[in-house]
Amino acid sequence: MKLLRAGGFILLSLLIFVGAAQSATLTLADVGGGSLSPPVAQGNYLYVGTGTTLTTWNMTDPAHPVVADRTNRAPAPGPVRALAMVGGYLYAAWNSPSDTGGITIYSLADPAHPLAVAEIDNYVAGAMKRPVGLAAAGNYVYLGDADNGLVVLDASNPLAPVYAGMVSGVYEFDAMGVYGGKLLTTGSSFIGGRVVHVVDVSNPAAPVEVGNTALDGSIVLRAVLTDGYAIGVGNDLMVYDLHDPAHITKVFDAPIAVATHAIRAGNVLYLVGASGIQVWNFTTPSAPTLLRTVAMDAFAPDQAAATSFGPVILTHTDRGLVLGVSDPLNPVLAASFTLPFGVSVHAGDFDASHAYFAEEGYGLGAFNATTLASLGRYDAALPASLAARDMEDMSVDGGRAYLAAWGYGVLIASLADPANPTELGRFAFPFASAIEAHGNRVYVASTTNGGIFKILDVSNPASPQELGSLTTSQTFDLTVRGNYAFLVDGSAFGTGGLRVVDVSNPAAPLLVGQYSDCASAGGVDVSADGNTAYVACDDGSLRIVNTSNKANPVLLGSVTLPGSASLPNYNVAHAVVVVGTVAYVGNEEGVDEVDVSHPQAPVQTARHETGFFVSRLALAPDGRVFAFAQEAGTYVFAPITDRIFANGFD
Repeated sequence: MKLLRAGGFILLSLLIFVGAAQSATLTLADVGGGSLSPPVAQGNYLYVGTGTTLTTWNMTDPAHPVVADRTNRAPAPGPVRALAMVGGYLYAAWNSPSDTGGITIYSLADPAHPLAVAEIDNYVAGAMKRPVGLAAAGNYVYLGDADNGLVVLDASNPLAPVYAGMVSGVYEFDAMGVYGGKLLTTGSSFIGGRVVHVVDVSNPAAPVEVGNTALDGSIVLRAVLTDGYAIGVGNDLMVYDLHDPAHITKVFDAPIAVATHAIRAGNVLYLVGASGIQVWNFTTPSAPTLLRTVAMDAFAPDQAAATSFGPVILTHTDRGLVLGVSDPLNPVLAASFTLPFGVSVHAGDFDASHAYFAEEGYGLGAFNATTLASLGRYDAALPASLAARDMEDMSVDGGRAYLAAWGYGVLIASLADPANPTELGRFAFPFASAIEAHGNRVYVASTTNGGIFKILDVSNPASPQELGSLTTSQTFDLTVRGNYAFLVDGSAFGTGGLRVVDVSNPAAPLLVGQYSDCASAGGVDVSADGNTAYVACDDGSLRIVNTSNKANPVLLGSVTLPGSASLPNYNVAHAVVVVGTVAYVGNEEGVDEVDVSHPQAPVQTARHETGFFVSRLALAPDGRVFAFAQEAGTYVFAPITDRIFANGFD
C-alpha cells in the first residue's frame, strides 16, 4: 500500500528506466475516453471510470449534466474496471494486460474533484493481479480478482484496508452487489456462458460460497443482480430466484426484443437495447409483464445504473442518457450527454483547427483541436451491430473525412461544418482496415479473409468508383508517397512485411518490391521522398528499411522493444510515426521513443506507458502525438520543447 502526496500522485508517462528521462521528447498532455466502468452516484455527482481516468459529472440539474472533473493528469496504470463508495472515499479497481492491478483510493472531501490519496497493490501475495469488480458494505470491501478469486478487505481505516478473507473458487465479477448477508457476483465463465455466484458474507472474515447457477451464454448477453434475483437479458428475459442459494431456481423465461442491459427500480424493470426501453411490471418477479417499449436511441449500452437522479445509461456510442421516471411506467429521456473523447477510438486525423476520431459504434467524432471539446458527430446509417460499425481507420483530406468501416467499406463525410458532419457517399468494401486519401484518390485495404488493396476515384464523392486493385496478404496499415504506396501486412494469407506498390497507373497497381524479414507488420511511416520506411513488427521490433530502390528494399537497422516486467521478452509493435530523428512506436506497453538519427543503430530512449496496447498513432499539426490505446483511452503527448521538427515527414 502506498500513501500519496496531498497533491495527488504523478503517473504515467513515466519512463521504464531512469536514464531515459533526459532523452524524452514528449510529455503527457491529456488522456480521456476508453472503456466504461459501472457508474457510482453520490449526492449530486456521478462517477465513472473512463479508461485509465475517472470522470465526474455534476448532476445537480439532471437535465443538464456537466463534466466537473477528469483525472487526466494522473491516469491509473490500467483501465478502471469498477468503483465502490467507502465512507468519504471512492475506491477504483484497475488492471492491465500484463496482469498487474490494484485499487486507487480517491478522497471525496471535494466531491466535484476526486483526489487520489492512496494506492493498494498488496491485497494478496503474488505478482499476478487482475481486479475487475468491487462492492462495499459497512466497513468491508469485496474485491473480485479474476486471477486470485474473491478477496475481502477490512476498510475500518479506509486509507489502509487489510486482508480479511478470501474465496478462491469464484472468478466472475462483471457485476457485484451485497444484499443483507449475501454477496452476489456474475460474469462470463472460462468455458463460455455466464454464471451467478452467491457468497455468504455474514462473517466477512470467513466468506463461503453457498450456491451458483449457469446461464445459457447463447441466449443471455448480460446478467443483472438485484435483491433476491438475478436477471438474464439478451434474446430472452430470464429471472432466477436466489433466496435459497442451495437451490437456485429459474422462475421466468420468455423471448424478448434483444436487450443488453437492465435496470430494476422497485417494481419496474427497464430493459435497454436497440429497440429502445422496454418497460416491464416486475411486481411479481416470477411473472413480469411487458407494458410498453419507449422509442429511444439506446443502442449498445455498456453500463447502466439506478441513481437518485434517475436511471443512467452509458452507451458504446459515446452517449450518456438519463431517464425521467416521475411516472415510472412511462419513462422519458430527461437528458443526453456526451462521453468525453469516446469509449472506443480506433484512429484519428486533423485539419488546421479540428481533431477527428474514428469512433467504434457509430462513425466520426469532431473535436476542438486545442481543448478536445466535443463539437459534433457523424452517425453512419449502418446496421445496429458493433461489427458493422467498427471504424478501423480514417483519413482527412480536402475538407472530407474518409472512414474505413470494417463491416461495410468506405464512408465519406463532409467536414464543412465540423459541428454537423454529413455523409457525402460510400463504397462497399467489407473488412476495410486501412485508408489514406490524397485529392481525388483514396487508397484502402482489407485484412480479413485475405487482403485486397483498392484505389478509388472520389472526384464525385456521391459515387466513388474503383479504379484498380491488388491482392495482398492482410494489410493493416498503408501510406502513399508520390507514385508509390507502402503497405504493411500480416502473414495469415500470404507473405507479410512491407510491400511497395507502384500506383502511377491507378487502373493497374503493381507490386514492385517487398521486404519480408518482418513476417508480420502492423504499422508504417515513410519519409516524404519515399526512400526510408519505418516498419512496426509483431516481434516487437522497429525496422528501418532503405526503399530508395523500390524493387529491392533493404534493411538498414532495427531495434527490439522490451516487454513488461512480467513478460520481458514479449512485445508487439503496432504503429509508428516519425518526427525528425525520433520514431514514436505504439506497442503493447505504450509509446516508445526511438532515436533513429543513426538508422543502422536505432536506440530506444524512452517509454510512455498507457496501461493498454496502442493500436494506432496520429501526428497533429502542432506536433502532439495521439496514441489510441483501446480500453485505456486516447493519450495525447505534447513536445517537451518548442523546437520545430522538420525533416520532410508528413
